[in-house]
Amino acid sequence: MKPRVAVVHPLLLPGGGSEAQAMGTIEALADDHRVTLITMGRPDLEALNRSCGTRVDPARVDVLTVAIPPGLRTWFDALRGYRLARYCRRHAGDFEVMISAYNVMDFGRPGIQMIADFSFDDNLRRELHAPAGPADALLKRGSAGRSAYLAFGRWLSGGGDGAWKANRTTACSAWVRDLLRDRFGVASEVVYPPVAAGARQVPWEDREDGFVVMGRLAPEKGIHQAIEILAEVRKKRPVHLHILGRRGRASYARKIEKLAARNRDWVHLEGAVYGPEKEALLAGHKYGLSGCRHEAFGIAVAEMVRAGQIVWVPDGGGQTEIVAHPGLIFSGPAQAAELILACLGAPACESEMRRHLEARAGLFSAARFAGEIRAVVKGFLEEKDARPA
Repeated sequence: MKPRVAVVHPLLLPGGGSEAQAMGTIEALADDHRVTLITMGRPDLEALNRSCGTRVDPARVDVLTVAIPPGLRTWFDALRGYRLARYCRRHAGDFEVMISAYNVMDFGRPGIQMIADFSFDDNLRRELHAPAGPADALLKRGSAGRSAYLAFGRWLSGGGDGAWKANRTTACSAWVRDLLRDRFGVASEVVYPPVAAGARQVPWEDREDGFVVMGRLAPEKGIHQAIEILAEVRKKRPVHLHILGRRGRASYARKIEKLAARNRDWVHLEGAVYGPEKEALLAGHKYGLSGCRHEAFGIAVAEMVRAGQIVWVPDGGGQTEIVAHPGLIFSGPAQAAELILACLGAPACESEMRRHLEARAGLFSAARFAGEIRAVVKGFLEEKDARPA
């Protein structure tokens, strides 16, 4: 009898990093386990396959959906998941293992959780990410009202305070692993998320001297900073930029749309792009850039690296582990422009960076992720069998 495994995710939308992790987990476990996806909303597995580069067969996975509470689809994140949390605790006994593919969860018994970011801790989230403008800052600043709101969300969800620490935990980067240890006293093992390799390969000399930035239009992604950096680079080299990503916070999305409109001769706002169209844009351009300083992993960065681009990133978060080279890690916009200009069009530098990143790319393959997540589940089940009844 195959072990029954539940993969839990709050809301699967094409284009997200945690979605790739959830879909990769389902794909990795489907052969040897009876897999059930538990989520909110109505996931489109075919669209998610196109976005994540996976091949999950909808006929081989059961899908249990929990209705999103009325009025909470886009606002009041801390309240939205209470039905899902209660459902998972109520049905945890139906499965040999419960896996949260997006952050912490109390299943009422030990399970597995994959930490993709620190949105579950308000103080740390506020420390790492800037608010989306004055209104968002007002809503999310530390206050008695916000503390009461978050406490109400925890009460709705039920479960024990800190019970999630009993789960077996994976971290999407060493940076996340270290924060989990230092801030919460939780041990975890690093399992880099799966990153599909694009089928399209374009010779370096046939690629455009342009940049790609990928990420939803949200302030923590720092897309405005990427535009600022390349505006400085353009004073000496005529590069252009393609921005790939769905709208996040409306106020920030409008800000980026206005910036793109003012620089329409070189900034191209592509919107949500998936599948072959995204592969073509990545493979057809030489360079990539990230503006998010505290990216927990940076699946977009890893995608660009696996597509053969040279990618520059800020000096924080897990994305520095992807590029792992001082010439590709910057402390601010001025240094970013300096590093980029030092390498663009310099054959020796570009060759060195390409060789280095090509050697790194295999660390983030879907095959490597599948093997590691199977080992995590196998180890959990062995430990479970060894526990006293």
